[in-house]
Amino acid sequence: MKYPSLASPTSLVPLLVALIAGALTPLAFAPFGAWPVQIVTLAILLWLVSRQASVRRSVLLGWLYGIGWYTAGVHWLYISMHHFGGMPAPMAALAVVLLSIWLGLFAALAMGGTTWLRLRWRLSHAQAFLLVAPALWGLGEWVRGWALTGFPWLAGGYAHTEGPLGGFAPLVGVYGIGLLAALVAASVALLPQRRWPLVLGAVV
Repeated sequence: MKYPSLASPTSLVPLLVALIAGALTPLAFAPFGAWPVQIVTLAILLWLVSRQASVRRSVLLGWLYGIGWYTAGVHWLYISMHHFGGMPAPMAALAVVLLSIWLGLFAALAMGGTTWLRLRWRLSHAQAFLLVAPALWGLGEWVRGWALTGFPWLAGGYAHTEGPLGGFAPLVGVYGIGLLAALVAASVALLPQRRWPLVLGAVV
């Protein structure tokens, strides 16, 4: 099955979808707690990236997803800086956007790295998205937690404290749960390609 508009290097549709998917991701965290949203939105991103043959395009998709995710997820910083800290509204808004652009780089590098390795090593989609993508996603979240003093808020694993993956917390911690969630999301992303044996194996 082909999706020309989503695979086209000039189409704006996947970019918009990635941005919206990212903006919806905070619904998976407290106080909403709709943990499946994190898996679904990440699956959408991975599926979009799987349609691309360009590393640059994959980076952009991941970046827009991350920008949407963190802009929506840390909007409260605007309230803190403007209403309570007295910072002018434009400066507070700019600070949130710049922070989101920085944090979005981790998702961008994970998606770009997945496509680069898939093309470089001639990996199948199953190999790239069941092995490489979850590993790079988990690595990116871990690095984000400590790089330049770190920003661990909204790590994917925190969305699953009340979900079925939460039981793994004592064994693998929050970043391990985030990696497992990425693996599940990658499995969902492969469903349209009918990789049933590999997908079922990953889920089980």
